[in-house]
Amino acid sequence: MSFFKNKHVLTASLVAPLLAVMAYYAIDFFVGEKPHAAEDGQSYQLIEKPNCRYESGACGLKNGDFELLLVPEWIGEGQLQLTLNSEFPLDGVVIAVDQKETNRPLPTDMLAASEDGLVWATVLSSSDPAQDRLRLVASASQSLWYGDVALKFAMASTEQ
Repeated sequence: MSFFKNKHVLTASLVAPLLAVMAYYAIDFFVGEKPHAAEDGQSYQLIEKPNCRYESGACGLKNGDFELLLVPEWIGEGQLQLTLNSEFPLDGVVIAVDQKETNRPLPTDMLAASEDGLVWATVLSSSDPAQDRLRLVASASQSLWYGDVALKFAMASTEQ
């Protein structure tokens, strides 16, 4: 019991957590990436939101303010109509389904479903949405935005 009555131990137990929190924020300040606007001609990775990892019926991709939403609809045996909604006008979108059986996916151009470039659509074939991955590249304001997501989110709209 005399161990916890020692003023040095007591001071260290109070100061150590405070120093750890201060070090966490100091490292982020000095080493962390500073947010900046997208530059023309550069490529940026889109990160999949958590709803892409389970049978949610939609998949969101995001990087900063740039966000895309993929909405699937099964129209036949292995045929998937995919609609992409964007918050910013897009110049074009290329998409491919990476299947385990094939070595290289064939990319498909999505077609603009609205004149303002905010909605795009295409029909893809997928044999196993639980295992297949979806890869896409979107062009907006002379910048490329690319992402890779699991196709599992499309399983919510399959007819059981």
